[in-house]
Amino acid sequence: MAFSWGNPLNWLRSYRHLTAYIWDNTDKKRKEWVRAQRERHGDDFVLDRTDLERFSFLLLADTGEGDQSQRVLVDKLLKEGKSTEFAIIGSDVVYPAGRSHHYLARFHMPYRNYPKDIYAIPGNHDWYDVLTGFMIHFCDNQFHRKKRNERTVDETKLRDMRAIRSNETYQPNMYFCLDTASLRIVCVDTGIRTHIDDDQMAWLRRVSATDKRKILITGDPIYANGKYDGRLAELDQIVKNYGYLAVIGGDTHNYQQYRVTLTAVGSKRDVWYFVNGGGGAFLSRTDHITESSAMRFPGDVRVSDFDVYPDREASKGFFDSAGMGFLPDFIRWRMPVALLNKDRPPYYKSFMKIVVRKTFIEFQLFRVENFGQPWLDAGPWKRIRVS
Repeated sequence: MAFSWGNPLNWLRSYRHLTAYIWDNTDKKRKEWVRAQRERHGDDFVLDRTDLERFSFLLLADTGEGDQSQRVLVDKLLKEGKSTEFAIIGSDVVYPAGRSHHYLARFHMPYRNYPKDIYAIPGNHDWYDVLTGFMIHFCDNQFHRKKRNERTVDETKLRDMRAIRSNETYQPNMYFCLDTASLRIVCVDTGIRTHIDDDQMAWLRRVSATDKRKILITGDPIYANGKYDGRLAELDQIVKNYGYLAVIGGDTHNYQQYRVTLTAVGSKRDVWYFVNGGGGAFLSRTDHITESSAMRFPGDVRVSDFDVYPDREASKGFFDSAGMGFLPDFIRWRMPVALLNKDRPPYYKSFMKIVVRKTFIEFQLFRVENFGQPWLDAGPWKRIRVS
């Protein structure tokens, strides 16, 4: 049976989403995991790939529903990924609640033919399992976060899954830094309620203090749907203070881009903020996003080069065809989009391929709306180059 958010069991499996509004202990549980990872790997959480200087990698997010909307992207991923060195999933690897046994159908099988390592940062859905599944499959930590001798996975089942696909090198933590010769890729965990604890923030400042070019990958985007997420203001200040070139977030299931021009010490520089959440989960609408000329952000920030995929008209048509077009906008826009989602074309999925060279970094966006050769043969929809 295909995955469906219309199935009440999938909402019950995500019960921590509701309880977190009353009492969110994600920070406490993260510290327990981090303590265990420090004992195994030290406290820098840096994955050394300084062997790489000229390279490319794949970046997708919000993937694992295990249905057609996830699978439609896979052939194009494999084609574009032939020359890449690794892939990163930036939020919500497995729905509805990140459980280890769901990784077979929603991670190992779909991406079994990608030959390089796949790393990830967790999204809120991965935390609904208290991150147990994530730590098994991405950090190779097969033990309880507090009871270090208590296994959380059957060894035989894990061996069978890893026979399908496995990494050569596992990442050292749920938040970590991937350090190459020419670029530092910093990956942070925003938990369930879009919050970064003090320990992670101190670590982030340490790994950001380098002259090397940097991009940030975060579970929740700083700019999304024409709004600025004030919960991430401290994170954004680090982006500005330490010279990050771009910030790429997931969680919202579409593509969005914002170019923000900063003025500091009498000079100007641009930071690109991307939403890159079109990796497989139900579509998040774009037709309710205000026009860029009408967007207002704290500090009188203005953005340029705003764009979305799917565009507003395509988004409106997608949700109108779900049978709700007769409702007025103020009602339709407030309905849970997961309940209106259709697991049939057009799917409006997307992912990034990031090309790293000595003099520039190019963000390439690929779109896939259906199965078939035309989408396999299509070149990048967008190329954004920064130096």
